[in-house]
Amino acid sequence: MKVEYGFPNIPELANVSVIVERRGEKTLTSILGPCSTLHRFIIKRYFAFHNKLGAIYQTDTGNVYSMYIPEFPSLAHNRMLEAFLISKVFKRPAPFAATIGVSAKCQFHCVHCSAAGRPANIPEMSTAEIKRVVGECIDMGITNITFTGGEPLLREDLETCIRAVPTEKAVCLIFTNGQLMTAERAKSLKAAGLFGVHISIDSPDPEINDGLRGARGALKGVRDAVENARNAGLLVGLSTYVTKQAVYLHSIREIAELCSQWGVNELTVFDAIQTGRLNGLKTHQLNRLSRFVLLRDNWVLNRKYKNKPRVVTQTWTNTAWGFARYIGCLAANLQFHITAQGDFAPCDFTPLSFGNIRETPVKELWDKLLVHPGYKSFSQKCRMQDKSFRGKYIETIPEDADLPYNIRLLD
Repeated sequence: MKVEYGFPNIPELANVSVIVERRGEKTLTSILGPCSTLHRFIIKRYFAFHNKLGAIYQTDTGNVYSMYIPEFPSLAHNRMLEAFLISKVFKRPAPFAATIGVSAKCQFHCVHCSAAGRPANIPEMSTAEIKRVVGECIDMGITNITFTGGEPLLREDLETCIRAVPTEKAVCLIFTNGQLMTAERAKSLKAAGLFGVHISIDSPDPEINDGLRGARGALKGVRDAVENARNAGLLVGLSTYVTKQAVYLHSIREIAELCSQWGVNELTVFDAIQTGRLNGLKTHQLNRLSRFVLLRDNWVLNRKYKNKPRVVTQTWTNTAWGFARYIGCLAANLQFHITAQGDFAPCDFTPLSFGNIRETPVKELWDKLLVHPGYKSFSQKCRMQDKSFRGKYIETIPEDADLPYNIRLLD
C-alpha cells in the first residue's frame, strides 16, 4: 500500500510530499518537491530509525512500529509525522498525544498509584465533555488519544468516548488494570474503534503482584485480559514500573518473558516517579547507574525477542542517545494530560493544573503551558525527576492540598 504524505501546516514544506509504501516489515519512502538537504535528511532518518526497530505487528495495510504511533503508512501517521516535524525541526511545539482520564474510580489500591490525592467530590467529565475535549485535541493535530483512570473500564460509556476518536486521524488506546476486560467487552471496544490496550502489571509473581495491587487474583485478571483482547483483534501491551532496586534485580526480564509467552505486542517500563503514593520516596528514584543497567536490559531483551514483544523504557527519553535527543521530557513538548475532573496537567505524573477544560478551551490551556517559566524551554530530562524543578514546583505543594494543584498558587 502507498500513501502520499503532505504537510499543509508547515509552510516550509508546503510543496513537498513523501510517497510512503509498506514493503514487508520495511517502510520505503520517496521525497518529491523542493526540500532542503537538512529536511530531507531528517525525514529519511525518521523512517530509517523505525525500519531499524522493526515492526511489532502488521495490519492488512501497514506496519505498526509502536502501539503509541499510527501504522505506517496511513493518514493518521501523516498527521503525526507533521506534528513531529513542526515541533522538533521547526521548533513550534505541537503535541501529538493526549492522555485523558475518564474515571477517577478504581477497584485497586496500588502502592504506586500516580492518581492518588485527587478530589472525590468533583464530578467526572460527562460524555459530552469528553467528546468535546477529544474533538479539540484532534483539531490541534493530536494523533494519539489515550484514555486512562482510575480505571477506564468502570465507565459504561467508554465505547461512546472511543467512537469520538476518528480512526483516519488518530489511534485510540486505554490503560487498564484489565480486571473487567471480558471477552464481550474486548469485542465491544474493538468494534468501537479501539486500537490497543495497555494492561498494568507489577510482578510476574502472583503473590507479590496482588500485594502491590491490593487485590487478590489481579495477575490472573491480567492474563485473562490479554487473551480476551488478543482474541478480539486488539493490539496488546503490558505496562509496569521499576524502582532503582527492581532495576538491579533485573525485574523486567521475567515480565518480558511473560509477554513473549502471552503474545503481547509491547512492554512499557515506566520509571518510579515521586508522585501520588510514591511521593517523597526518594530511594526508589533511578540514578545514572540504574538507568544504564535498565537500558542495557532493554537492549538485551529486544535482541532476545527480536522486538516481539518490543520493550520500551521511559528512562530512554532521559538520555541523549540517538533518537532520544529529539524527545526529552514529553510534558509541554509532545503531550499533555486531562484528569477525569477536567484539570489540564503537563502529564499524567505531574500534580499541577493549568486550568480546567470546563472553563477554558484545550488549545488555550496548551498555549498557557508553553509560556510558563517551568515549561517554556526544552528539557532533556523528565522534569518530575529533576531536583531543581521538584524543589520549586512539587515540594512546595501543601501536604493537604487536592491534586492537581493550581500552579498559579505556586507562582
